[in-house]
Amino acid sequence: MMGKPSQLEPKLFYHGISLDSRMPKSHPLRKIEQLVDFNFVRSRVHDLYGTRGNESVDPAVILKLMFLLFYENIKSERALMSQLPLRMDWLWFCGYDLDEKTPDHSVISKARRRWGLTVFSGFFENILTQCVDAGLVDGETIHVDSSMIDANASKDTLKCQFRAVSRNLYEELESNAGPIPEELERRISTTDPDARLGKKYGTTTLGYKDHRAVDDKCGIVTATVTTPANVNDEKVLAEVINEHQTNTETKVKTTVADKAYGTGENYKYLHEQGITPCISHKRNSSNCDPAFSHHKFIYDGERDCYICPTGKVLKRQQLNNNKNSVIYKADHKTCRQCQYFEMCVTSKQSGRQIQRNLNQEYIDWADNCLTKHKRKQLMARRKHKAEGSFADAANNHGFKRSRFRGIGKVQIQNLMIAAIQNLRKLMRHISSSPAAQAYNPASTLRLLRELMAYRASLPSIMVFQR
Repeated sequence: MMGKPSQLEPKLFYHGISLDSRMPKSHPLRKIEQLVDFNFVRSRVHDLYGTRGNESVDPAVILKLMFLLFYENIKSERALMSQLPLRMDWLWFCGYDLDEKTPDHSVISKARRRWGLTVFSGFFENILTQCVDAGLVDGETIHVDSSMIDANASKDTLKCQFRAVSRNLYEELESNAGPIPEELERRISTTDPDARLGKKYGTTTLGYKDHRAVDDKCGIVTATVTTPANVNDEKVLAEVINEHQTNTETKVKTTVADKAYGTGENYKYLHEQGITPCISHKRNSSNCDPAFSHHKFIYDGERDCYICPTGKVLKRQQLNNNKNSVIYKADHKTCRQCQYFEMCVTSKQSGRQIQRNLNQEYIDWADNCLTKHKRKQLMARRKHKAEGSFADAANNHGFKRSRFRGIGKVQIQNLMIAAIQNLRKLMRHISSSPAAQAYNPASTLRLLRELMAYRASLPSIMVFQR
């Protein structure tokens, strides 16, 4: 027999309702509550609050709300707080009851501005330390890559601004009455002045870049550096490696990256640091016959010149500051008399020339560090580890668009997303490893704090009687 439609009549009172009893034992937020110590934030921000006035929302609760913002991929703090009263699992996680008033969204934004970057860096480092202790980080082989992040601003807000230059240069420009050089002006967004225009894979983006170090063992993010979108990847390699070594306290032995990081300066840095590079670089292209490519020319270090396949000398001519290289040229008349002139020289007005990077010795060293098979293997893992890390962040945590404005706030977003990705891997590791299920650092820290508080409450001298 078919049942009748029921009409919901709200009760005046509800008895015996407990959010904890309605939370499944296997709910992810239960595991997170046991695994992560959110209370560390209180000691970090204690000096930022006064002793008078209205009592603030518990900093640990604010940090949990920030965590939910990225863990649940909510688009804004306002949207998060509008959904909070509707989600019993979120209320339980943050310590609120069904009939308790939740804070306004402005509480989160004010706390974020007041706390600054240090608190969120500490949150990322705490979870990374747990991953290291759980054996998920090797630290010796890392994959370095970057990804664009769209700014919370439109390209229509870009306005031209002039850089500060000397008065003499302005007078020279006025006298010439020519167009303003591109390097003297830049376009800045009036909505987000820190955002910049950057181009990657043929797409121009107004926003930022997240440069990551991803550990080879389990794909744990060990370092994240945020820059404007116009900063070249090659400029950030050393900073990312240094941050990885600081966070993990492990010396890097091998660094894997794409050709955007393959510069002579980076190879020199890696050589000095004793790090093996698996980084390809841009090859010099030429229209000449392969038999007369620049690889066929032998460099003579003692005389600082090149010797062509026919024995002719290419002498050092000039320094190319833009490309950080030196140009070596052969005499035009000598080249015209050579029987291989048409095959070797592409210009009809000058002799053959070779461009040598100032750090060519380190480039040659980098090319011969690894076997072809090992290089191919590491580059395949880089695509899985580094690019997979960014794809997971974009698909599950709203990584590709900034929720905030300003480079400091975007760095907070990147730290929180990376920490949550690491936490998810840690949770999977603990749930799949029976020996690791007893691992609960948050409970251990809470127990230590209780013991320290009890010890402090005891008098300095105690007398025991039989």
